[in-house]
Amino acid sequence: MKTHQTFSATSRYLFICLGWVLCFTVSLTNTFAQTDWQKDANNPVLTRDTVIANLPNDLIAISDPWVMKENNTYKMWYTCGGLNYPTDTELRSRICYCTSTDGINWEKYAGNPVMDVSYNGMWDSLGVETITIINDPTAVASERYKMWYAGQYFNEYRYDIGYAYSADGISWTKHATPVLQVGAASAWDNGFLEGPSVMKEGAVYKMWYCGYDVVVDGNGTDGNTNIGLATSTDGINWTKHPNNPVFTTGTGTWDSHYVQDPHVLKDNGVYYMWYGGNDVEGYGQQVGLATSTDGIAWTKSPMNPVLQKGGANDWDANTASFPSVLKGDNSYEMWYTGKDIAELVENDLDYYWELGYASSTITSIAAMSHGTDAVMKLSPNPVQNELHLALAANVGTANLVLYNQVGQEVLTLANISTRNLLIDTSRLSAGVYSAVLYYGNAISDLKFAKAD
Repeated sequence: MKTHQTFSATSRYLFICLGWVLCFTVSLTNTFAQTDWQKDANNPVLTRDTVIANLPNDLIAISDPWVMKENNTYKMWYTCGGLNYPTDTELRSRICYCTSTDGINWEKYAGNPVMDVSYNGMWDSLGVETITIINDPTAVASERYKMWYAGQYFNEYRYDIGYAYSADGISWTKHATPVLQVGAASAWDNGFLEGPSVMKEGAVYKMWYCGYDVVVDGNGTDGNTNIGLATSTDGINWTKHPNNPVFTTGTGTWDSHYVQDPHVLKDNGVYYMWYGGNDVEGYGQQVGLATSTDGIAWTKSPMNPVLQKGGANDWDANTASFPSVLKGDNSYEMWYTGKDIAELVENDLDYYWELGYASSTITSIAAMSHGTDAVMKLSPNPVQNELHLALAANVGTANLVLYNQVGQEVLTLANISTRNLLIDTSRLSAGVYSAVLYYGNAISDLKFAKAD
């Protein structure tokens, strides 16, 4: 099984880039309002050059944005898919660059691409894509900008993670070899790695990345993409977290087949992860949100997907995903990849794969922040067969979700109005769980243990 659809065996810009649910789980389809992301009326905001005579690097696709804002300038690096004539004999993905003063109107860099493939059978000869970039003020000037990217082997589906550095974000020097590679055949990430999201906290780099399990051997990750964590002290030598993947697909949910291409931000002690998710093999990804206090144990939003694909006639009717997110003074801003049809047809360029823009108020995203236990108390802890939840009178109508320690929903109760709940926990496996209460624009999160 593979998760790629190919156009002349090309890369992820053409990429189609456990447990059980308690019998009394209540479906939340259309129960929760969506987080208030507003798509720009002029989407897409960055489009391909479809004039073949221009020999554009982005003739086939523009995707996978990474955006930062420095002073009053937005800077975007993105995957551009096309041909570099006459060098190329087949399509390749590269890294292109553009700038904007408002995040909506963009000017492409005249010297694109700013980072090319390596050719000559090197490990990233077929494609370079799905990047993350940080501006490290502690680095020497020549290495101020640091990039991690997915590189594809020539005529193979394998991707590993590479590293490059730059003084200006335009001229890049690559590290000669991959810095994070696929796992062993029995590992959850044995097929490919892509979509890294890196931040630096103190002296430690943290990378969340997507891994695909291509080997069908009875593992819970078979045939799915999940998200792992790796850490490093130099950005080159990485150690994968021993409990990877730290973020997994759901069961019977909108993200039951893929969770991928995360973008992680940290704000007021809370990690926010926006990610692509899908429940079938192929395209159709939308954007989900999850939060964490340690970057390891994540809680998915019941409002997911928080950014949905468009209607039947929209430019993003099939896919609206692979986000890059910034927090501004008054709002969050998101740039995302959109596509209007499900499949590519060989030698048919009549489709969209371009970039859109959406924004959301700070209040809307803050609704996902962790509250206190003042509105919810639970007992006993640890629990065996029955959990008692007592809710404060001022929460109004609320929604309760129980998550296991890898972020999967095991119980959902919608539109709760009673103040006291008794929940049958006899069928839960031993372990640590989170009881998450969503009420108004707030959230309360308490952990409890299930005893043997």
